[in-house]
This record gives sequence, C-alpha cells and structure tokens, in this order.
Amino acid sequence: MPNLMTYYIFRHGETFFTKNDVPYGDNYETAEIIPEAIPVIEKIGNYLNDKLENNNYTSPFKRSLQTVEIVEKITGKKFIPDVRLSEERVSHAKETLAQMEERLRSFLNDVKKGNPESVAICSHGWPIAAFISIITKDRVTKFDLSCYPKCGVLTVIEGTSLKTLDFN
Repeated sequence: MPNLMTYYIFRHGETFFTKNDVPYGDNYETAEIIPEAIPVIEKIGNYLNDKLENNNYTSPFKRSLQTVEIVEKITGKKFIPDVRLSEERVSHAKETLAQMEERLRSFLNDVKKGNPESVAICSHGWPIAAFISIITKDRVTKFDLSCYPKCGVLTVIEGTSLKTLDFN
C-alpha cells in the first residue's frame, strides 16, 4: 500500500482584523499578526517540530510570513512563499471560485510531483477551506468556503481522514 501524504494546513496568526471580524480593506496584503497570536503559533510550531519535512509553503502576505517565521525558528524548517496560496480574491470580484480552485489545484499538483510524505501549508480562510474540500472530496462549492478554520487551528489530512487541532 502506498504511503499516504499528510497535509498540515494552518491559517496565519490572529490579526486585528480577524480578532474584530472586520474587513482588511487596504491592509489586504500587509496586515500583521497581533502579539497575542505568538504563543498560539508557537504551540503549532512545537506540535509540528518533529513532523515537517522540506515541503513547507506559505502565502506571501505579511501575516502568513510572520506566522511561518515563528514556526521556522521552532522547527528549523523553511517555508517557501507561493503566490498561489494568497488570500482569496473571490469576495473582491478579482477571481471566480473556479479560478481560485484552479490555482489551488495547480499548487497541489506541483507539490504531489515530488511525492513527499508530508506538506505544510500556511494560508488564509477560504483557500484553506477549498484545500480541505479538494483533498477530501475532490470538489469545492461556495458552501465549503464558509467552513474555514479560525486562526490557531491546525488541520491534519491523511488520505481522506481529517482532524483539527485547536491551539487557542
């Protein structure tokens, strides 16, 4: 039986905007994590410490880069920025759901080519919800997007088995 790839997927650390449930507006790409996010991210890093290989990727947005910087210090494993992991642009009418799904599938297909045992991904709410649906059901609906994890939650997927770990 072939090894099942394990996905470790987590959202960037809490920001002012996620904490207060307000739109990012002009801070879409530059919003920073807040200090209270750091201990939560450290817990995720400690959990991942003996699990990560060299297949670790992040959104290039500032809040994700700040998040993985903390995880990198704990695990010693680097995360590679990939624009395909960026925040959704569906709600801004800059991409369709199908286009978002296409960019995420493109990313997953590229990752699978290396046949890794595991991959870690730091991204944003809707892309994470879409990843979970693509990996476990091979399809994404608009309804699936409403099921995104909050900051501080790690989703672990092996095959179609899914578990969530809340580090808040």
